[in-house]
Amino acid sequence: MILKNASVFVDGKFLPADITVSDGRFETIDSKAAGKAASGKQTDDEIIDLSDKLVIPGFIELHSHGCIGYDFTTSAPEELEKMCEFYSENGITSILATTMTIGYDTYKRAMLNIKEACENNTKGSRIIGINMEGPFLGAAKKGAHDTRYLLSINEQKYEELNDLSGDRVRLIDLDPDLPGAIPFIEKYSKKKVISLAHTACDYETAVTAIKAGASHVTHLFNAMNGLHHRAPGIIGAVSDYPVNAEIICDGIHIHPSVMRLVFKAFPEKLILISDSMSAAGLEDGSYELGGQKVFVKDGKATLKDGTIAGSTTTIYKAFKKCIEIGIPVEQAVLSATLYPAKAIHAEEEIGSIAAGKRADFIIMDKAYNIEKVYSGGKLLVSH
Repeated sequence: MILKNASVFVDGKFLPADITVSDGRFETIDSKAAGKAASGKQTDDEIIDLSDKLVIPGFIELHSHGCIGYDFTTSAPEELEKMCEFYSENGITSILATTMTIGYDTYKRAMLNIKEACENNTKGSRIIGINMEGPFLGAAKKGAHDTRYLLSINEQKYEELNDLSGDRVRLIDLDPDLPGAIPFIEKYSKKKVISLAHTACDYETAVTAIKAGASHVTHLFNAMNGLHHRAPGIIGAVSDYPVNAEIICDGIHIHPSVMRLVFKAFPEKLILISDSMSAAGLEDGSYELGGQKVFVKDGKATLKDGTIAGSTTTIYKAFKKCIEIGIPVEQAVLSATLYPAKAIHAEEEIGSIAAGKRADFIIMDKAYNIEKVYSGGKLLVSH
């Protein structure tokens, strides 16, 4: 397959280029050949003229709990496949199935269901691992996680859950204030990504955790202490140290002014996530997250007491929201593609358009509307 005359996102900018895709991978990206006729040896290939179109890498979602009425923690494998179809319709080609604090037996079933979905899924986005959010979180900043099911750091339980998943856990969220957290980080950060999450920890504790091996921060500004000029907390640690930070750009979780501020302060660390729950893609109403009732009004999801309970957005909507509030489009693309790939050490396979990498990409018009989505060179979605 040859994609000709597109504006292609390569090395952080848009360039006029022709792309050759072969055996599910990008074979060549040739900006010099843009606009030229295909050579004789290419005449048997499918040639697609993409004049006035944009080509960007497929979106990568590291933190989504659910959509269209389903949830990674409580839904059956066939329902997870329906979720993956929804994600692909919104430009996501790779996703970490994100679990939620819940009763331990339910958690074990979730790991088995995700494993089965990974082994048998043939439609939509690829589940490339698990983001294990909970149960090792702090009660002080629990957010929508049910206090009844929060656990202290427990290596045996983590090992059991990871084994049930077929060793698919790629990211572990935890509160560094919990007893045993620092030794856990030192041990498991050698093979897994450790994220600081749902914690009231101070700057010093965050720095200790980062030096121990934590390299990620879960939904920056949310479920943590705010930035204070004498108590910088996790946000100050993100500024000072080489860690990645998730952000929910839905206009609800973080004010646009603060979004613009952090994109100026440390843009290369920021990763767009949705933190979506089962209401994403559906109307306002009553839903469930982690066994708790969630009420959605005007797209805002909350518990009965008003606590924000995930979001109803998507990476695609977050991408467009970034552009709407003044974030450069190039930065929005990087935060939805290359930076999440780097965060989970997958950048050699996905996250950018380069020769040899998996051909996951989105074709958009110049208003950033998705027209087609490809995964491994295979057409998933055509709008």
